Amino acid sequence: MDGGGRFREVMPMLTDPAAFEGMFTPGGRRGCRLRSRGMEGHRGAMRSFGVAEDAGSRPVFAMKAFTTAKKDGRSARLVLDARPLNDAMQRPPAMDLPAIHGFVREVKRHRYAMQCDGVSYFYQFPVHASISRYFGIGMNGRDMLLRVLCMGWSWAPCIAQRASNVLVQGLGLAWVDNFLVLGGTRDEAEQKVATFRDRAAAARVEVRAEGGDTLWEVQTRFVCVGIEFDLAADEQRHRLDPAWASKWAAAGGMKAVLAGKATARQFASVFGGAVWATDILGVPRCHFAALLAFAGRLGSRMAEAELQAWDDIMDVPPSVRREIGALRKVVVENAWVGGDAAENGEVLWTDASSREWAALVEAGGEFVDGAQGVFDGPFAGVHINVKEMWALAEGVVRLCWTPGRQQCRVDNATVVGAVCKGSSSSYAANRILSRAIRVAERRRIVLCPGWVPSGGQLADPYTRGTSLPRFPAQLPLPR
Repeated sequence: MDGGGRFREVMPMLTDPAAFEGMFTPGGRRGCRLRSRGMEGHRGAMRSFGVAEDAGSRPVFAMKAFTTAKKDGRSARLVLDARPLNDAMQRPPAMDLPAIHGFVREVKRHRYAMQCDGVSYFYQFPVHASISRYFGIGMNGRDMLLRVLCMGWSWAPCIAQRASNVLVQGLGLAWVDNFLVLGGTRDEAEQKVATFRDRAAAARVEVRAEGGDTLWEVQTRFVCVGIEFDLAADEQRHRLDPAWASKWAAAGGMKAVLAGKATARQFASVFGGAVWATDILGVPRCHFAALLAFAGRLGSRMAEAELQAWDDIMDVPPSVRREIGALRKVVVENAWVGGDAAENGEVLWTDASSREWAALVEAGGEFVDGAQGVFDGPFAGVHINVKEMWALAEGVVRLCWTPGRQQCRVDNATVVGAVCKGSSSSYAANRILSRAIRVAERRRIVLCPGWVPSGGQLADPYTRGTSLPRFPAQLPLPR
């Protein structure tokens, strides 16, 4: 499989022993000797499928392996506990997985889709023989060497995702081994499906259409990566996969959390689902401040705890139970989320310096309104991210009144990410953001933040001693 510079950047980790060994940290190649439990019965299957082979010599890293059931309930997935190897190597580059908000938005721009997945996808990436000695499975008797990309290695998701991006480039989207081919019309979608199948065949990648090898038909309603889409409606819409929503709402961990006595493991499962649900249903996380704060404290405590501590019973505060209960009702209802609101025709530019903030509204190619202020008193010493969030919130509260999609231009990536998620890890920034979101909701405004480089931030001059112009005013040229 070849093509795509982002993929070629990581491909040597499977094919070039020198490149692979160059990613170890100083002293990281010392290796380890660990033993798996209950894997002897899988030795023959691993050989027959070409996943692993008996080691001719002692592996550099002999690690634990285990199996998990696949969603079909019949077959098993091999996972390597590769933490010793991961700790010894440099961190992999960005995975290039699409952001979930962007994924949903892109799907809903189309009317037809075909989805398929890679068959045992990771096993389709062979590992060079000289590299496989670093992927040993410790066994009673002779160890085994993995000859394919393994789940559990920190570089594996990045390699798989980047390869998938090459396969669907210009045709649709990929989420690791899930492929979605998209088209605005049925004919366009079917042509793209044919192109995708040709690419997969040329790359010798085995893919299977959803529902079976013969079902390569385009669809208008389907479930993909835990989200149900309906592209045939007058307004394309989405919601949580109903099967997932029902399972999460009725899980034993949910019952324990709502009862006020749960293990850390149960709470983590419920919380992970809560984060996913708020993302998909577009529920701002600022409505769940107690839940986020409790999860943050628990995460810090469990990072240093022994493994068995995850099964100790703990008290769940009433405020957290109330917020989980409220979110559970939203998930059980699982209402369809329609298409994006129409653009309101305005752009909010906000910026902050160490001493001042400014917000201006652009409409029709000129500035039509603005506000600015000075940071003084206790606020003068806060982090710049908090000041940038303040500038955005003040702009929303003072200047944004037109319902619809409100484009916002900010040169601070942390603020952009927090607004997209609906919450910030900073307590101060989160309180400021909560105020802005609540005001926007009352005015039926959807905040759509976008990052701009500092040189292109049109509000910047007004945070450095320049007074606001008389409105309407001509837009300044970007620096």
